[in-house]
Amino acid sequence: MKINAKFTFLFVFVFGFGFQSCLKDSCEREVTYLEYIPIYKTLGDIRQDITREDPKELENPGKIYFYNDYVFINEIRKGVHVIDNSNPSSPVNIGFIGIPGNVDIAIRDGIMYADNFIDLLSIDISDPSYPELVERTEDAFQPLYNNTETGEILVYYDTEERTEMVSCDNFNNGWRGGGNVFLTADIANFDSNSESIGGGGDGTGGSMARFTLYDDYLYMVDEYSLKVFDISTPTEPAFANTVSIGWGIETIFPYQDKLFIGSQSGMFIYDNSNPVSPTQLSAFAHATACDPVYVKDNYAYVTLRDGTPCDGYTNELDLIDISNLTNPKLVETFKMDNPHGLSIDGNSLFLCEGIYGLKTFDIEDPKKLGNHKIDHQKDLHAYDAIAVPGQENVLLVIGDDGFYQYDYSNPKNLKLISKIPVK
Repeated sequence: MKINAKFTFLFVFVFGFGFQSCLKDSCEREVTYLEYIPIYKTLGDIRQDITREDPKELENPGKIYFYNDYVFINEIRKGVHVIDNSNPSSPVNIGFIGIPGNVDIAIRDGIMYADNFIDLLSIDISDPSYPELVERTEDAFQPLYNNTETGEILVYYDTEERTEMVSCDNFNNGWRGGGNVFLTADIANFDSNSESIGGGGDGTGGSMARFTLYDDYLYMVDEYSLKVFDISTPTEPAFANTVSIGWGIETIFPYQDKLFIGSQSGMFIYDNSNPVSPTQLSAFAHATACDPVYVKDNYAYVTLRDGTPCDGYTNELDLIDISNLTNPKLVETFKMDNPHGLSIDGNSLFLCEGIYGLKTFDIEDPKKLGNHKIDHQKDLHAYDAIAVPGQENVLLVIGDDGFYQYDYSNPKNLKLISKIPVK
Protein backbone atom coordinates (compact mmCIF):
# COMPACT_ATOMS: atom_id res chain seq x y z
CA MET A 1 0.00 0.00 0.00
CA LYS A 2 0.98 3.64 -0.32
CA ILE A 3 1.32 3.91 3.46
CA ASN A 4 3.90 1.14 3.64
CA ALA A 5 5.90 2.54 0.75
CA LYS A 6 6.04 5.92 2.46
CA PHE A 7 7.07 4.39 5.74
CA THR A 8 9.93 2.53 4.09
CA PHE A 9 11.22 5.67 2.39
CA LEU A 10 11.05 7.91 5.44
CA PHE A 11 12.43 5.29 7.75
CA VAL A 12 15.52 5.06 5.55
CA PHE A 13 15.84 8.84 5.82
CA VAL A 14 15.48 8.81 9.61
CA PHE A 15 17.90 5.91 9.94
CA GLY A 16 20.52 7.60 7.81
CA PHE A 17 20.15 10.92 9.58
CA GLY A 18 20.42 9.31 12.97
CA PHE A 19 23.47 7.27 11.94
CA GLN A 20 25.34 10.27 10.64
CA SER A 21 24.54 12.24 13.80
CA CYS A 22 25.84 9.61 16.22
CA LEU A 23 29.58 9.79 16.26
CA LYS A 24 29.81 8.74 19.90
CA ASP A 25 28.81 5.46 21.52
CA SER A 26 25.77 7.08 23.14
CA CYS A 27 23.56 10.00 22.12
CA GLU A 28 19.96 11.12 21.91
CA ARG A 29 17.95 13.14 19.42
CA GLU A 30 14.54 14.75 19.71
CA VAL A 31 12.41 13.45 16.85
CA THR A 32 8.97 14.71 15.81
CA TYR A 33 6.91 12.44 13.60
CA LEU A 34 3.36 11.66 12.58
CA GLU A 35 1.89 8.31 13.49
CA TYR A 36 -0.94 6.96 11.36
CA ILE A 37 -3.72 5.39 13.43
CA PRO A 38 -6.22 3.11 11.64
CA ILE A 39 -9.88 4.06 12.16
CA TYR A 40 -12.47 1.29 11.81
CA LYS A 41 -16.23 1.59 11.42
CA THR A 42 -19.04 -0.93 11.27
CA LEU A 43 -21.70 -0.75 8.56
CA GLY A 44 -24.07 0.39 11.29
CA ASP A 45 -21.76 3.31 12.07
CA ILE A 46 -21.60 4.26 8.41
CA ARG A 47 -25.16 3.79 7.21
CA GLN A 48 -26.96 6.41 9.23
CA ASP A 49 -29.11 9.28 7.99
CA ILE A 50 -27.61 12.70 7.44
CA THR A 51 -28.25 15.32 10.13
CA ARG A 52 -29.54 18.88 9.77
CA GLU A 53 -27.73 21.05 12.27
CA ASP A 54 -27.41 24.66 13.29
CA PRO A 55 -24.51 26.65 11.86
CA LYS A 56 -21.11 25.56 13.14
CA GLU A 57 -17.76 27.33 13.19
CA LEU A 58 -15.11 26.18 10.73
CA GLU A 59 -12.61 23.91 12.46
CA ASN A 60 -10.87 21.75 9.86
CA PRO A 61 -12.10 22.96 6.45
CA GLY A 62 -11.51 20.95 3.29
CA LYS A 63 -12.85 21.82 -0.15
CA ILE A 64 -15.16 24.61 -1.29
CA TYR A 65 -17.98 24.27 -3.79
CA PHE A 66 -20.14 26.99 -5.38
CA TYR A 67 -23.75 26.45 -6.44
CA ASN A 68 -26.56 28.95 -7.07
CA ASP A 69 -25.25 31.72 -4.78
CA TYR A 70 -24.38 29.22 -2.05
CA VAL A 71 -20.93 28.12 -0.95
CA PHE A 72 -20.54 24.65 0.51
CA ILE A 73 -17.45 24.14 2.68
CA ASN A 74 -16.42 20.64 3.63
CA GLU A 75 -15.55 20.00 7.27
CA ILE A 76 -13.21 17.05 6.80
CA ARG A 77 -14.95 13.73 7.57
CA LYS A 78 -17.80 15.48 9.39
CA GLY A 79 -20.01 17.13 6.79
CA VAL A 80 -20.68 20.35 4.92
CA HIS A 81 -21.17 23.96 6.00
CA VAL A 82 -23.86 25.80 4.02
CA ILE A 83 -23.11 29.49 3.34
CA ASP A 84 -25.59 31.90 1.76
CA ASN A 85 -23.29 33.92 -0.50
CA SER A 86 -25.84 36.05 -2.32
CA ASN A 87 -23.90 39.01 -0.87
CA PRO A 88 -20.19 38.05 -1.01
CA SER A 89 -19.23 40.96 1.23
CA SER A 90 -21.48 39.54 3.96
CA PRO A 91 -21.77 35.73 3.69
CA VAL A 92 -24.20 34.06 6.09
CA ASN A 93 -23.58 30.64 7.62
CA ILE A 94 -27.08 29.12 7.59
CA GLY A 95 -26.50 25.51 8.62
CA PHE A 96 -24.50 22.32 8.63
CA ILE A 97 -25.18 18.98 6.95
CA GLY A 98 -23.76 16.16 9.07
CA ILE A 99 -22.26 13.50 6.78
CA PRO A 100 -19.80 11.20 8.59
CA GLY A 101 -16.70 10.47 6.53
CA ASN A 102 -17.43 13.15 3.96
CA VAL A 103 -14.64 14.80 2.00
CA ASP A 104 -16.03 15.27 -1.53
CA ILE A 105 -19.16 16.73 -3.09
CA ALA A 106 -20.58 17.58 -6.51
CA ILE A 107 -23.96 19.22 -7.22
CA ARG A 108 -26.36 19.14 -10.14
CA ASP A 109 -29.94 20.42 -10.35
CA GLY A 110 -30.45 20.56 -6.60
CA ILE A 111 -28.92 17.13 -5.87
CA MET A 112 -25.70 16.93 -3.90
CA TYR A 113 -23.56 13.83 -4.41
CA ALA A 114 -21.40 13.21 -1.34
CA ASP A 115 -19.12 10.44 -0.13
CA ASN A 116 -20.00 8.80 3.18
CA PHE A 117 -16.98 6.58 3.86
CA ILE A 118 -17.66 3.74 1.37
CA ASP A 119 -21.14 4.85 0.25
CA LEU A 120 -22.34 7.54 -2.16
CA LEU A 121 -25.22 9.73 -0.95
CA SER A 122 -27.70 11.67 -3.07
CA ILE A 123 -29.02 14.60 -1.03
CA ASP A 124 -31.81 16.94 -2.09
CA ILE A 125 -30.65 20.51 -1.39
CA SER A 126 -33.32 22.33 -3.39
CA ASP A 127 -33.86 24.02 -0.04
CA PRO A 128 -30.26 24.23 1.27
CA SER A 129 -31.49 24.93 4.79
CA TYR A 130 -33.44 21.66 4.84
CA PRO A 131 -31.38 18.93 3.07
CA GLU A 132 -32.95 15.51 2.64
CA LEU A 133 -31.24 12.18 1.92
CA VAL A 134 -33.01 10.63 -1.06
CA GLU A 135 -30.69 7.76 -2.04
CA ARG A 136 -27.78 5.76 -0.67
CA THR A 137 -25.62 3.91 -3.19
CA GLU A 138 -23.88 1.28 -1.10
CA ASP A 139 -20.26 0.19 -1.62
CA ALA A 140 -19.54 2.88 -4.21
CA PHE A 141 -15.96 3.15 -2.90
CA GLN A 142 -13.45 0.42 -2.17
CA PRO A 143 -12.65 0.17 1.57
CA LEU A 144 -9.00 0.24 2.61
CA TYR A 145 -9.49 -3.04 4.45
CA ASN A 146 -12.45 -5.20 5.39
CA ASN A 147 -12.08 -7.29 8.56
CA THR A 148 -14.41 -10.18 7.91
CA GLU A 149 -13.94 -11.54 11.44
CA THR A 150 -15.10 -8.41 13.27
CA GLY A 151 -17.28 -6.95 10.54
CA GLU A 152 -15.36 -3.68 10.79
CA ILE A 153 -14.09 -1.65 7.85
CA LEU A 154 -10.88 0.40 7.79
CA VAL A 155 -12.18 3.74 6.51
CA TYR A 156 -9.23 6.08 6.99
CA TYR A 157 -6.05 6.76 8.94
CA ASP A 158 -6.05 9.43 11.63
CA THR A 159 -2.78 11.11 12.55
CA GLU A 160 -1.16 12.02 15.80
CA GLU A 161 1.99 14.10 16.15
CA ARG A 162 4.53 12.67 18.57
CA THR A 163 7.84 13.99 19.85
CA GLU A 164 10.32 11.62 21.47
CA MET A 165 13.89 11.54 22.59
CA VAL A 166 15.40 8.63 20.69
CA SER A 167 18.82 7.12 21.30
CA CYS A 168 21.24 6.41 18.47
CA ASP A 169 21.11 2.75 19.42
CA ASN A 170 17.38 2.72 18.74
CA PHE A 171 17.92 4.37 15.37
CA ASN A 172 20.41 1.71 14.47
CA ASN A 173 18.14 -1.07 15.72
CA GLY A 174 15.26 -0.03 13.51
CA TRP A 175 13.35 2.53 15.59
CA ARG A 176 9.84 3.18 14.27
CA GLY A 177 8.04 4.95 17.11
CA GLY A 178 4.66 3.63 18.15
CA GLY A 179 3.46 2.64 14.68
CA ASN A 180 3.65 3.86 11.09
CA VAL A 181 6.06 6.80 11.29
CA PHE A 182 6.29 9.91 9.14
CA LEU A 183 8.36 13.04 9.60
CA THR A 184 6.21 16.10 10.25
CA ALA A 185 4.70 17.36 6.99
CA ASP A 186 1.59 19.01 5.56
CA ILE A 187 -0.90 16.14 5.49
CA ALA A 188 -4.08 18.18 5.11
CA ASN A 189 -4.40 16.83 1.59
CA PHE A 190 -4.10 13.14 2.49
CA ASP A 191 -7.85 12.87 1.99
CA SER A 192 -9.62 12.72 -1.30
CA ASN A 193 -10.61 15.98 -2.93
CA SER A 194 -13.55 16.96 -5.07
CA GLU A 195 -14.58 19.23 -7.89
CA SER A 196 -17.22 19.79 -10.51
CA ILE A 197 -16.97 22.28 -13.32
CA GLY A 198 -19.84 22.82 -15.69
CA GLY A 199 -22.69 25.02 -16.74
CA GLY A 200 -26.45 25.07 -16.37
CA GLY A 201 -27.47 23.20 -13.24
CA ASP A 202 -23.94 22.13 -12.29
CA GLY A 203 -21.97 23.57 -9.42
CA THR A 204 -18.35 24.69 -9.53
CA GLY A 205 -15.52 23.36 -7.44
CA GLY A 206 -11.79 23.87 -7.07
CA SER A 207 -8.82 22.27 -8.79
CA MET A 208 -8.22 19.58 -6.13
CA ALA A 209 -10.86 17.39 -7.78
CA ARG A 210 -11.81 13.78 -7.22
CA PHE A 211 -15.46 14.22 -8.25
CA THR A 212 -16.70 15.83 -11.45
CA LEU A 213 -19.78 15.89 -13.67
CA TYR A 214 -20.15 15.52 -17.43
CA ASP A 215 -23.21 14.87 -19.56
CA ASP A 216 -25.38 12.36 -17.64
CA TYR A 217 -22.48 10.99 -15.63
CA LEU A 218 -20.74 11.46 -12.31
CA TYR A 219 -17.02 10.64 -12.28
CA MET A 220 -14.97 9.79 -9.21
CA VAL A 221 -11.29 8.87 -9.03
CA ASP A 222 -9.67 6.81 -6.30
CA GLU A 223 -6.06 5.70 -5.88
CA TYR A 224 -6.08 3.51 -8.98
CA SER A 225 -9.19 4.01 -11.09
CA LEU A 226 -11.99 6.14 -12.46
CA LYS A 227 -15.53 5.16 -11.48
CA VAL A 228 -18.45 6.18 -13.69
CA PHE A 229 -22.04 6.54 -12.43
CA ASP A 230 -25.06 7.16 -14.63
CA ILE A 231 -27.09 10.03 -13.12
CA SER A 232 -29.63 10.43 -15.93
CA THR A 233 -32.09 9.86 -13.09
CA PRO A 234 -30.44 12.30 -10.66
CA THR A 235 -31.77 10.73 -7.48
CA GLU A 236 -30.77 7.20 -8.50
CA PRO A 237 -27.07 6.98 -9.44
CA ALA A 238 -26.34 3.70 -11.21
CA PHE A 239 -22.86 2.24 -11.45
CA ALA A 240 -21.79 2.22 -15.11
CA ASN A 241 -18.07 1.47 -15.41
CA THR A 242 -14.65 1.32 -13.79
CA VAL A 243 -11.63 2.43 -15.80
CA SER A 244 -8.21 1.37 -14.50
CA ILE A 245 -5.68 4.21 -14.67
CA GLY A 246 -2.53 3.55 -12.66
CA TRP A 247 -1.40 4.38 -9.13
CA GLY A 248 -1.47 7.44 -6.91
CA ILE A 249 -4.43 9.02 -8.72
CA GLU A 250 -5.39 12.34 -7.13
CA THR A 251 -7.42 14.78 -9.21
CA ILE A 252 -9.77 15.00 -12.19
CA PHE A 253 -10.43 18.08 -14.33
CA PRO A 254 -12.99 18.08 -17.18
CA TYR A 255 -12.34 20.30 -20.19
CA GLN A 256 -14.69 20.14 -23.17
CA ASP A 257 -14.99 16.40 -23.95
CA LYS A 258 -11.67 15.50 -22.32
CA LEU A 259 -10.68 14.47 -18.81
CA PHE A 260 -7.33 15.53 -17.34
CA ILE A 261 -6.38 13.24 -14.48
CA GLY A 262 -3.54 14.10 -12.11
CA SER A 263 -1.50 11.47 -10.34
CA GLN A 264 1.59 11.49 -8.14
CA SER A 265 3.70 10.51 -11.15
CA GLY A 266 2.10 12.46 -13.99
CA MET A 267 -0.96 13.67 -15.89
CA PHE A 268 -3.26 11.44 -17.96
CA ILE A 269 -5.47 12.73 -20.77
CA TYR A 270 -8.67 10.81 -21.56
CA ASP A 271 -11.06 11.17 -24.47
CA ASN A 272 -14.55 11.43 -23.02
CA SER A 273 -16.56 11.53 -26.25
CA ASN A 274 -18.07 8.24 -25.09
CA PRO A 275 -18.87 9.34 -21.52
CA VAL A 276 -19.55 5.87 -20.16
CA SER A 277 -16.17 4.58 -21.30
CA PRO A 278 -13.36 7.21 -21.35
CA THR A 279 -10.24 6.10 -23.26
CA GLN A 280 -6.67 7.22 -22.65
CA LEU A 281 -5.11 9.48 -25.27
CA SER A 282 -1.75 10.12 -23.66
CA ALA A 283 0.23 10.54 -20.46
CA PHE A 284 2.77 13.09 -19.29
CA ALA A 285 5.29 12.00 -16.62
CA HIS A 286 6.73 14.33 -14.00
CA ALA A 287 8.62 14.10 -10.72
CA THR A 288 6.73 12.36 -7.93
CA ALA A 289 4.59 14.98 -6.16
CA CYS A 290 0.98 16.00 -5.48
CA ASP A 291 -0.53 17.13 -8.74
CA PRO A 292 -3.57 19.41 -9.21
CA VAL A 293 -4.29 20.23 -12.89
CA TYR A 294 -6.08 23.19 -14.47
CA VAL A 295 -6.66 23.53 -18.22
CA LYS A 296 -7.22 26.59 -20.41
CA ASP A 297 -7.03 26.70 -24.19
CA ASN A 298 -3.94 24.81 -25.40
CA TYR A 299 -2.21 24.58 -22.04
CA ALA A 300 -2.42 22.51 -18.88
CA TYR A 301 -1.14 24.12 -15.68
CA VAL A 302 0.19 21.55 -13.21
CA THR A 303 1.40 22.36 -9.70
CA LEU A 304 3.90 20.14 -7.89
CA ARG A 305 4.81 20.61 -4.24
CA ASP A 306 6.76 19.09 -1.39
CA GLY A 307 5.87 18.66 2.27
CA THR A 308 3.05 16.21 1.45
CA PRO A 309 2.32 12.48 1.61
CA CYS A 310 3.22 12.36 -2.10
CA ASP A 311 6.97 12.09 -1.43
CA GLY A 312 7.69 15.19 -3.51
CA TYR A 313 10.77 17.40 -3.18
CA THR A 314 9.92 20.06 -5.73
CA ASN A 315 7.84 23.24 -5.75
CA GLU A 316 6.94 24.34 -9.24
CA LEU A 317 4.27 25.13 -11.79
CA ASP A 318 4.64 23.19 -15.03
CA LEU A 319 3.20 24.60 -18.26
CA ILE A 320 2.30 21.79 -20.65
CA ASP A 321 1.38 22.26 -24.31
CA ILE A 322 -1.69 20.11 -25.05
CA SER A 323 -2.42 21.38 -28.57
CA ASN A 324 -1.66 17.79 -29.63
CA LEU A 325 -3.57 15.78 -27.04
CA THR A 326 -1.77 12.58 -28.00
CA ASN A 327 1.62 14.16 -27.37
CA PRO A 328 1.65 16.67 -24.46
CA LYS A 329 4.94 18.53 -24.10
CA LEU A 330 6.52 20.46 -21.25
CA VAL A 331 6.98 24.09 -22.30
CA GLU A 332 8.26 25.78 -19.15
CA THR A 333 8.79 25.10 -15.46
CA PHE A 334 8.30 27.98 -13.03
CA LYS A 335 9.69 27.77 -9.50
CA MET A 336 7.14 28.40 -6.74
CA ASP A 337 7.07 28.37 -2.93
CA ASN A 338 4.58 25.57 -2.13
CA PRO A 339 1.85 25.55 -4.82
CA HIS A 340 -1.52 23.95 -4.10
CA GLY A 341 -4.76 24.59 -6.01
CA LEU A 342 -5.30 27.16 -8.74
CA SER A 343 -8.00 28.88 -10.75
CA ILE A 344 -8.08 30.96 -13.94
CA ASP A 345 -10.32 33.71 -15.24
CA GLY A 346 -9.40 35.36 -18.52
CA ASN A 347 -5.71 36.22 -18.39
CA SER A 348 -5.48 35.99 -14.59
CA LEU A 349 -4.17 32.86 -12.89
CA PHE A 350 -4.73 32.62 -9.14
CA LEU A 351 -2.30 30.29 -7.38
CA CYS A 352 -2.64 29.06 -3.80
CA GLU A 353 0.77 28.80 -2.11
CA GLY A 354 -0.18 27.29 1.26
CA ILE A 355 1.44 29.23 4.10
CA TYR A 356 2.94 31.59 1.51
CA GLY A 357 -0.48 33.00 0.61
CA LEU A 358 -2.15 33.70 -2.72
CA LYS A 359 -0.44 34.86 -5.92
CA THR A 360 -1.87 36.30 -9.13
CA PHE A 361 -0.12 35.93 -12.50
CA ASP A 362 -0.84 37.50 -15.88
CA ILE A 363 -0.99 34.65 -18.42
CA GLU A 364 -1.68 36.62 -21.58
CA ASP A 365 1.55 34.95 -22.71
CA PRO A 366 1.59 31.74 -20.62
CA LYS A 367 5.27 31.11 -21.41
CA LYS A 368 6.20 34.29 -19.54
CA LEU A 369 4.00 33.95 -16.46
CA GLY A 370 7.06 33.63 -14.26
CA ASN A 371 7.94 37.25 -15.04
CA HIS A 372 4.39 38.49 -14.59
CA LYS A 373 3.42 38.02 -10.95
CA ILE A 374 1.05 40.94 -10.50
CA ASP A 375 -0.23 40.47 -6.93
CA HIS A 376 0.69 38.57 -3.77
CA GLN A 377 -1.61 38.31 -0.74
CA LYS A 378 0.61 37.05 2.08
CA ASP A 379 -1.58 37.19 5.19
CA LEU A 380 -3.48 33.94 4.67
CA HIS A 381 -3.11 30.21 4.18
CA ALA A 382 -4.38 29.32 0.71
CA TYR A 383 -5.27 25.74 -0.24
CA ASP A 384 -7.68 26.09 -3.17
CA ALA A 385 -9.54 28.81 -5.08
CA ILE A 386 -12.55 29.31 -7.34
CA ALA A 387 -13.11 32.25 -9.68
CA VAL A 388 -16.88 32.32 -9.31
CA PRO A 389 -19.05 32.14 -12.44
CA GLY A 390 -22.05 34.47 -12.34
CA GLN A 391 -20.51 36.69 -9.66
CA GLU A 392 -18.17 38.90 -11.61
CA ASN A 393 -14.65 39.26 -10.21
CA VAL A 394 -15.27 37.30 -6.99
CA LEU A 395 -12.58 34.82 -5.94
CA LEU A 396 -13.29 32.19 -3.26
CA VAL A 397 -10.27 30.93 -1.32
CA ILE A 398 -10.11 28.21 1.33
CA GLY A 399 -7.21 27.45 3.64
CA ASP A 400 -6.28 26.18 7.08
CA ASP A 401 -7.14 29.53 8.66
CA GLY A 402 -10.50 30.22 7.03
CA PHE A 403 -12.65 31.07 4.02
CA TYR A 404 -11.76 34.26 2.14
CA GLN A 405 -13.40 36.22 -0.67
CA TYR A 406 -11.57 38.71 -2.86
CA ASP A 407 -12.64 41.26 -5.43
CA TYR A 408 -10.27 40.92 -8.40
CA SER A 409 -11.74 43.69 -10.56
CA ASN A 410 -8.15 44.87 -10.61
CA PRO A 411 -6.07 41.66 -10.76
CA LYS A 412 -2.99 43.67 -9.78
CA ASN A 413 -4.55 44.62 -6.46
CA LEU A 414 -6.94 42.05 -4.97
CA LYS A 415 -9.26 43.42 -2.31
CA LEU A 416 -10.46 41.30 0.61
CA ILE A 417 -14.22 41.64 0.86
CA SER A 418 -15.05 39.03 3.54
CA LYS A 419 -13.63 36.29 5.72
CA ILE A 420 -15.03 33.45 7.80
CA PRO A 421 -12.20 32.37 10.13
CA VAL A 422 -11.64 28.93 11.59
CA LYS A 423 -12.58 28.40 15.22
